[in-house]
Amino acid sequence: MGRGAHFLVLSAAILVGCGSEPGTGGSDLVVWGGPGLGNGEFRQPRAIGVFEDEVYVIDTTGRVQVFNLGGEFLRKWSTPDSKNGTPTAIGFSRTGNVIIPDTHYHRILEYTKSGELIRTWGTYGTGESEFIYPTGVVLSGEGTYYFSEYGLKADRIHVFDRDRRFRTQWGKTGEGEGEFNRAMDIGMDEQGAIYVADTTNHRIQRFDSSGTFLGIIGRAGTRPGELNFPYDLAVAPDGSILACEYGNHRISRFSPDGKFIGCHGRPGRRPGEFNGPRGVAVSKEGFVFVADTDNHRIQRLRSEDVH
Repeated sequence: MGRGAHFLVLSAAILVGCGSEPGTGGSDLVVWGGPGLGNGEFRQPRAIGVFEDEVYVIDTTGRVQVFNLGGEFLRKWSTPDSKNGTPTAIGFSRTGNVIIPDTHYHRILEYTKSGELIRTWGTYGTGESEFIYPTGVVLSGEGTYYFSEYGLKADRIHVFDRDRRFRTQWGKTGEGEGEFNRAMDIGMDEQGAIYVADTTNHRIQRFDSSGTFLGIIGRAGTRPGELNFPYDLAVAPDGSILACEYGNHRISRFSPDGKFIGCHGRPGRRPGEFNGPRGVAVSKEGFVFVADTDNHRIQRLRSEDVH
């Protein structure tokens, strides 16, 4: 790890669920990072993604840092510019190309796994092939791009084919079914259902791949099963949905049809606690990685620990 970086592995006495009392975790909790600019250090990490056995993290300096699943630093690069703001999500093609919605620059960046910029596309606007603030991305098995987006009444899901040609879009600003208020992330399960973190409406919406509304997960609140600014989401290997709650400082877990399963975390700085988390990703092994944003670190747990 880089100079000044912090690295911690705990096997017991970690916080689980949403309660206020420490408990015993079912698996090791790994914590790495700390405030700074060195390798393995962060300034408010927020975008996080996993491809195969590597974890990709972007913080507010625009650095893309790559780690193994245990938190060991591997390599890094930087996005072209970060003065206006930095990306909020990371996606991947089937071959491992890194897809980054460059939120505050109204474009999409595509890199190789080693950090070579191979493509930039998109321009500012509300048209069919334009972006205001693209926030999240997921690719289907056929290579179709699905983006979440907000800004200037452009709260929508934007869909492009594998050659980056516009296909369709759905959604508008609002509070009704199929409407969004700052859609901050998007995910897809193995059946092709689409999940959208409808952040300022404090809920997750579910659609089929063509945009047909299927249901709502969660509602505004602070109690278990309620959501408070879900900034990010991830689909676990078992099909459950993990919601990263910035406002409630926790990770909540739901079944695809919206049944609450459990949650993990509370406000704080100790391992197992979170301070304004903004990103969550899950590996095929079931490791859950949380961008513990205002604690300037990454935490790793398992999906079964969110109960």
